[in-house]
Amino acid sequence: MAGMPGVSEEMAQMRGFKRGIPLENNHRGATLANSEYLVARENVQPVELESLKRVFKWLDQKKDGRLDWQELSEKLTQLGHKTPREQIELWIWEVDDDLDMMVGEDEFLTMYQRCISDQTGCEPRNLFNLVQFLMYDKNFSGRISVEQTLQILFVRHDRGGLDAEIAEIFGEKQKGDDGQEVKINFTQFLTKANARLTKMRWQKKEVTKVAISTRRK
Repeated sequence: MAGMPGVSEEMAQMRGFKRGIPLENNHRGATLANSEYLVARENVQPVELESLKRVFKWLDQKKDGRLDWQELSEKLTQLGHKTPREQIELWIWEVDDDLDMMVGEDEFLTMYQRCISDQTGCEPRNLFNLVQFLMYDKNFSGRISVEQTLQILFVRHDRGGLDAEIAEIFGEKQKGDDGQEVKINFTQFLTKANARLTKMRWQKKEVTKVAISTRRK
């Protein structure tokens, strides 16, 4: 993959780009083996890559390069969002390309690329939502403000889409009555993210219905 347009040397050396798992042998039908498609749509910027590494390192309490349900459970509890084991195992299964019931570093990066490339809302986003929150929460304090999101949002959406993204996360009122920036926790962030996902999926359905109706005519 080295030398591929839009791929930095650092990205090319990551495990995900060197897995070599044939596409036909993959239960989800997509890995970084077909990263040319992913990179062409949405390249992970250096600031995002650095943030992803920081988040993975924080989640990986056993320091074995893989995330299991216990590790995710403990961190979710730390964030005040205690989650049942079966739900966390589902989050893992959604991105577990090699079916080892854990999330490796390569699967972690693949998951992020898939979700930022998806415009339909069909890509599983459970783990992505947690990771996105933690990318904003640089000190892992459990709460984020508008200011903390700006760096990541700017590289992903540019100045033109920045205000709309901030409104999606924090709502229209981004400062309290005391003039201080509103801070939200993971549960609040997740509520907004799921509402947005539902809206995306309904929009996709409506577009599909129109297309089918047009073809029938």
